[in-house]
Amino acid sequence: MSHRAAVTGIGSCIPSRRITNQDWEKLVDTSDEWIVKNIGIRTRSRIEADRTTTDMGSDAASEALRRAGILADSIDFIICATNSQDHLYPSTASKIQQKLGATHATSLDIQAGCTGWLFGMRLAVSLALSGQASKILVIGSDALSRALNFKDRSTTLFGDGSGAAVVESRAENETVSAVPAGKKTLPSPIFSTGTAPSLAMQQETIYQEKFNRLEDYFDGKDMITAQRPLPLMEGKVSLKLALTKSKESLDAVIQAATAFGIHKTDIDLYVPHQTNVHVIKSLCEHVGFPFVKIPYTLEKYGGISTAGLPTAMNEHYTKGLLKKGDLVLCSGYGAGFTYGAMMFTWEVADSGEKKL
Repeated sequence: MSHRAAVTGIGSCIPSRRITNQDWEKLVDTSDEWIVKNIGIRTRSRIEADRTTTDMGSDAASEALRRAGILADSIDFIICATNSQDHLYPSTASKIQQKLGATHATSLDIQAGCTGWLFGMRLAVSLALSGQASKILVIGSDALSRALNFKDRSTTLFGDGSGAAVVESRAENETVSAVPAGKKTLPSPIFSTGTAPSLAMQQETIYQEKFNRLEDYFDGKDMITAQRPLPLMEGKVSLKLALTKSKESLDAVIQAATAFGIHKTDIDLYVPHQTNVHVIKSLCEHVGFPFVKIPYTLEKYGGISTAGLPTAMNEHYTKGLLKKGDLVLCSGYGAGFTYGAMMFTWEVADSGEKKL
């Protein structure tokens, strides 16, 4: 039997703590005005001291499962994209599996920079189309604030959070329900992804908050001699790659969609990865989608890595701005240098429909 793949659930988890531009003003030669104008951020989400990447991922996944109307023990596969796993092993995905009670799942982590969730979605869709899995959970969860050099201006953009989606395998002849007549849809998500090897963003390893507490910086402690790995980022190189490679992948997906009679004007929502407001506006202009209509999260959460795309979609959805049958385009980029784009038909139950 032939299959198609459907995105049927969405969820996110954003921590309650914040790192403000005023906090950064105390640490490096910068200002709130400069950060807002040049990056577009006012505050960044910061994971609670007693919480983990696994905790955030579990919460986002639980919400996505509820929206999809399915139980955890029916999940066949769990993919967790993260750049800040709790431990080197076991995988964050397996720890999330345990917390959810997804006893029948196979779980694994993938690491592809901020593009990880989009890469995970491509793997999930492949599993669904091949019939190897019927229900797949794709999570992006990161706590990058625990891995920052708070004396480095180039790292002022990162925040923490988690987002998740459910991908289900459907019979090829099972069409999307509740779609207005004449509305164009895709039978399954289409992708364009790639890697352009670059060390524009890099980090040695992982560690816990206690090794690099923001409060220690505020207390004037000498953090230069602290034994901890810290990330390095070449901002200008990263921005150039973000603009060029993202546009290449977007063009490839938009071109592929023409085989289904779909064009730019048919897109109901564009969701770009968010690390710099000027990059976002450039990508929106390239796609032909108004900046004012995207789910803009950068200003309040900062760049939340693998959680960015699903979180933005979830926020739009909870506001009632995403309906069944809507055509969604999203794109991402990150350390590696990784990049990609995806277009798909939204099949998450509308508000008011039966859920768990």
